[in-house]
Amino acid sequence: MPTPGRLPYLQIAASLRDKIEQGEYPPGSRLPPHRELARTFRAAQETIRRAVAQLQAEGLVETRGQHGTFVQTRPSVRRITTDFYRRRPPASTESGSPFARSVAASGGRASWDHRTARETADEHLARRLGIQPGDPVVVTRYLYRYDGTPIQTATSWEPAALTAGTPIELPEEGAAVGVVARFDLIGQRIDSVEEDIESRLPTADEAKALELPPGVAVLAMKRTYRVGDLPVETADIVMAGHRSVLSYRLAVT
Repeated sequence: MPTPGRLPYLQIAASLRDKIEQGEYPPGSRLPPHRELARTFRAAQETIRRAVAQLQAEGLVETRGQHGTFVQTRPSVRRITTDFYRRRPPASTESGSPFARSVAASGGRASWDHRTARETADEHLARRLGIQPGDPVVVTRYLYRYDGTPIQTATSWEPAALTAGTPIELPEEGAAVGVVARFDLIGQRIDSVEEDIESRLPTADEAKALELPPGVAVLAMKRTYRVGDLPVETADIVMAGHRSVLSYRLAVT
C-alpha cells in the first residue's frame, strides 16, 4: 500500500528491495524489464528507472547494458570491532593482524598484498605523527581481500626513527604481525588507538581497486596508534561500504 508523503519511486524501490531480501529475486537473477515493472506497479517507466537507480546506488542490483538489471551476488560482510585491537596472550594462536582476526570472526579467509618503501613526511603527515616535515617514514600500501574479493585498502606510515635497525623495521617481514604486537617487541607499549571515520563516495582509483558496484560508498578511516601521547603509526584505511560493519562496545565511566 502506498505510503502517504513518500515519493512513488522510493515506494517501488522499497517493494523491490523486500522481494530481493525475501529471495523472490535471488542473487544473480534478472529483474523483470522496466515495461513489465511499470505495468505491475502502475507507474511510468521513468518512475521505474528511478526506483532501479536507487537500488543500484545501494549496491543491490547492477545494469548490464542491453541484457537487463540483475541482483548482485550477496557479498560476505566483515564485522570490525574494537576487540580486534586487544593484545592476545603469548600462547594465543590468533593472528596479530586486526584485519585477519575480523575476517576470521566473520567466517571468511583473509589475504593481502603489500608494498613497503621509505619516504619523507610532508607537513600534514608530520602533524599526524608528531615529527618534522622531511623526516623519514616507512610507508606500506595494502590491498586486503575477504575470500579473494578486495574489501579494503590501507596506507600506513611509521616514523623511521622509531623502527630503523629493529626487528620490526619492515611491517610485514619482521618478527611479529600487527602494530600492537610489533611495537611490544621493541618496548613501545601501545595504549590507545584513535579513529576518525566518514562515509563518502569513492575516488575512481578506490572504486577500481575495491571493485565497487556503481553508487556504493566507502568508509574512510584515519587511524593512529599511540604510546602515551606519542604517535607510533598512522594510517588511511578505505573499506567497501556494502561489505563492512563497524561494531563498537564502549565502557561507560
